[in-house]
Amino acid sequence: MYELFVLGQLMDQPMTGYQLRKALKFIVGEEQTVSYGVLYPLLDKLKQQQLIKQNATANATRSQKQAEITAAGRQQFHDLVLEPVTINKQTQLTFQIKCRFLHLLTGDEQQRVLKDFQQFSQFQLANLEETQRYLTDSPRMVAEDVIDADRLNTLQLMRAQVQDDWIAEQLAQLTEEE
Repeated sequence: MYELFVLGQLMDQPMTGYQLRKALKFIVGEEQTVSYGVLYPLLDKLKQQQLIKQNATANATRSQKQAEITAAGRQQFHDLVLEPVTINKQTQLTFQIKCRFLHLLTGDEQQRVLKDFQQFSQFQLANLEETQRYLTDSPRMVAEDVIDADRLNTLQLMRAQVQDDWIAEQLAQLTEEE
């Protein structure tokens, strides 16, 4: 997932590790951002795989390494962004990253990513609706716990519905552009 992010960011322009981390923070939020202890080894790995190259640049205070994507890195980016997403605890974050790079894809590729995201979103909605039914019918829980769980489930349902509506809107816009 972070490999996809780094390669996608570098598709637009060369960047330093500091710039990459800052961009990730703006895209996924402070709580999901990657540490430098993860980012710099990832950059080294991508360099060894010849997916990026790094050039030293000097400024007034210190030298920096600026990463630039290679042709192999561009191909790897396209492979990763079009790869189906496995449902796990990182699925939501992976789709956020993929949607950040829709501008780098053809219309058909954008639809493919968005339809995959839509399928996941509808899976989320179905699970949350099932949870809501369980909370309504569950006599084995303390009443106060049911109330709190129902409130939180309602919030999650609202978020998932907004996400699903957004995806449908993006797909409709793509259809209009064709």
